[in-house]
Amino acid sequence: MSKFQAYTSLLSPCRTWFSRSLRVAGLVTGLVLSGGLACGGQAKTTKVLEVPKLPPVNPKALRQFDSAMRALSLGGPEANVKAMDRFDLAVQIDAKLWEAWHNMGVLHLGDGESAKAVDAFSKALKINPAHQAAISGRAEAYRREGDTKKSARDYRQLLEINPNSETIYSRLAALLRENKEYEDALDILREGLRVNGTSSTIYVELGLVYLGQGRDELAKLVLNKSLSINDKDPAVFNALALIAIGEGDDQQAFAFFDKAAELDPKYVDARFNKASILLDAGDYERAKLELESIVAISDDDLDTQVALGIANRGLGAHEQARVLWEGVVKKAPRKSNSRLDALFNLAVLQLDFIMDDKKAIAALDRYLQVSSKRHSKYEEAMELRQEMGQ
Repeated sequence: MSKFQAYTSLLSPCRTWFSRSLRVAGLVTGLVLSGGLACGGQAKTTKVLEVPKLPPVNPKALRQFDSAMRALSLGGPEANVKAMDRFDLAVQIDAKLWEAWHNMGVLHLGDGESAKAVDAFSKALKINPAHQAAISGRAEAYRREGDTKKSARDYRQLLEINPNSETIYSRLAALLRENKEYEDALDILREGLRVNGTSSTIYVELGLVYLGQGRDELAKLVLNKSLSINDKDPAVFNALALIAIGEGDDQQAFAFFDKAAELDPKYVDARFNKASILLDAGDYERAKLELESIVAISDDDLDTQVALGIANRGLGAHEQARVLWEGVVKKAPRKSNSRLDALFNLAVLQLDFIMDDKKAIAALDRYLQVSSKRHSKYEEAMELRQEMGQ
């Protein structure tokens, strides 16, 4: 494994694992209000999807829908559960209420229930195939399920609707890159450049694809091209830092990460990547400082809290690490990666650091009850549990 691959996969020694290196821009699949549809226009379109003419919503279903939206607006620890129950009642009364199906998809996606999200978004799209947010949401749900083919199909449908969208080209290419389908990703990005002309966003993703192929010189070339278009984009410097890591120049990498953070203090990916290098090197004190700076900006970044727990554990602050991970378990969606990461690290804490076999078994069982083969530490946890017996 190359140094670059080691950092981007974040497979740290002594089972100190957490997920994320270079983050791809996330999808926004917001909740929709009843009766409305907002379809963003582009300069050119090759496919127009018509919003179907539907009968009026059953008033009883609409009351349940509005009650669900009020629950979400009021917030609170049970808001999502209450809203989900009321959306479900709404579609039981009127199965054509596609907005409720869409919103259920959003909530399922937020809870880490990607298979349920696929089903809900699909039901919304069967009724209203023109709703682009539902297509985006399903694409993301398929991606989390590991179904690259179906996720790519939805992204391609979005490109047919919005052929000038640099973001969609980049997201589709990122999906293919994550699945190591580099040539297909390159084809998509070349098409994006043909349609859009020069694009900083597409050049950044192109650089990441070349980097994944080990073609560092080409990656540098296109990233510098991106800089010539937009020298204020922190994602470019973040990507250049990864090239510097691959070349063994950690000092230059840190300079690029710091430049990204300087350009946009809220762009926390660079700080996180810098912290992950420090964690990998065993420099827990400096890693902790970087991670704490992210928490100060975004205290709901649960992946960062998992990593901060690892830094604390490395410094011998086992109770602080435990409290952080238990906090993630409480806050995170039930089957989300951040929650599973926290549960696995709690087991590692008991097994490798506190060395309490009884508590380690309980922690492993707790992780295994909610985990699955889709989580990268599942097989290791199963092996550990079998070794420990009853």
